[in-house]
Parts: sequence; structure tokens; C-alpha cells
Amino acid sequence: MSIMRILILLVAGGAALVAAMLVRGMGGGEAPEIVELVEEEEIPAIPLGQVLVTTIDMPVGHRISPDDLTWQDWPQDLLTENFFTAEIAPDATTDIAGSIVRTPIFSGEPVLAKKIVQPGENGVLSAVITEGMRGVAVEISVETAAGGFILPNDRVDVILTYEIEVTEGEMIVERPATQTVLQNVRVLAIDQTISEVEGESVVLGTSATLELTPKHAEILMLATRMGDISLTLRGVADAQASGSDVLASNSIQSARDVSGTVKIYRNGNTEQTNIGGTP
Repeated sequence: MSIMRILILLVAGGAALVAAMLVRGMGGGEAPEIVELVEEEEIPAIPLGQVLVTTIDMPVGHRISPDDLTWQDWPQDLLTENFFTAEIAPDATTDIAGSIVRTPIFSGEPVLAKKIVQPGENGVLSAVITEGMRGVAVEISVETAAGGFILPNDRVDVILTYEIEVTEGEMIVERPATQTVLQNVRVLAIDQTISEVEGESVVLGTSATLELTPKHAEILMLATRMGDISLTLRGVADAQASGSDVLASNSIQSARDVSGTVKIYRNGNTEQTNIGGTP
């Protein structure tokens, strides 16, 4: 055998040996990790509807305007017949404009029919009366209502002007008298206007509805029988400082003579008292 052939066989044998060692080394290692791609399960979309919600906080007596309302997505399963929905009432933003809020509604809260009084429904005024109070109407004019500048939700004082009988010598004559019988009274309405309309500065009417307790309502009704009623407008700062309490006169004076005897109507009864002079 020639030397060249021997060298070729040696090289081939060495290569085979190296290849065998490589194969053995690979066989002794860990098998490569096989990553299985798992397709994520698709979450079904939640069916949505649209409900009418408020964009601002609405206190009792607030008159709703279209800008106070908007449509908002709402889960279809949570919709009830009490909501105004875009499917059933697509024109609700304009249809309920002018409604009066009966119960406070907060920004982002769905509007419920039972929380508002819609135009044309009965009970608009009763929706704005504070619990435990009464609405009492009195006749007014431009002269007796601060020139017509009194608006709903203003605060006023009620003044009674009347005639008293005065004894002068042997004669009984009538003299004018005046008295503030109620102070810090909230005005509920002027005629049919129960809230201030945007841009309106004067409401001319023939009657004003005032918010009073039952006892104060009795005082007002007695005063209307005794003479003429006038309303004086209180300033905003004064009204805020006084809070919501109404102050009433302890008595309504009806007659006086020179001796100082005063006839007083108190709690539906008439009594006389002396304020000076000879009894």
C-alpha cells in the first residue's frame, strides 16, 4: 500500500472519530425546549346602550336646559325602563328641557323620570317647596314688589300697611300704620315663573308665591285681611348672612288709642295690652 493511500485513510478515520465524539456530546445534553404557541381566547364585547346623564350638579328646583344633558355609554344589561335611552327616547335632550328637578341629581348620574317634573305635568311648584314648608300666594304689583325686580329664589321682607283707630279727644280717627310682619322669606314663583330664566332680569306679575311654615302662613293670611301687603327685596349678601330662617313679628298691631292701649291679634285671638299712658 502506498504512503499516499495510508495518509488518506488516517485522515478519514480521524474525521469519523471527531464526528462520532460530536454526535455523542450532543446526545448527552438536554433536548431543546419546544415552545408551543397558544392562541389567546378572545373576550366577547359587552353590548352597550346610551343613557341620558347630567353634565352638572342639579339642586332641587333647577330648570333643566339641553346643555345640562348628554348621552353616555351604559352596559345594555343594566339598562332599565326608568332611564331615558337613545333607542327609546332619542330626542330626550330637548324633550325634557324646561323640566324642574324634584330630587337632587349629581353630575354623571342618569336622569330618572321620577326625579324631575316635565313641562305640562302637575306638581311643578310642589317639586321646589322645601320639606315641611308651604307655598302661599299674595297679590302684588310693580309698586308693591320692588318695581318688578323680584325674581324666584330671591329673599324678601313682607310689610303690612294698614289703618288704626286712634282716639283724639272725643273723636275716633284713622291713622296709617306699617309693620314688617315677616323677614327673609323665599320667593317660590312670580305668577307662573318658578325659576329665573337665563337673561331675564325682571318678572312682572300679579301674584307672588312665598315659601313659609304653616304658622308663618297664618300670619301672612291675617296680614292680607288687615291691610295692604308689600314685598321689599333683600340683597344677596344680606340673604346669605341670614340663612334660610324666616323671622316673624311676635304680634300684629291692629288698633291703638291715645291711652296707649293696643289691640293685638295673636294666634287667632284678640287681646289688649298697654304700651304706656293711663290704662
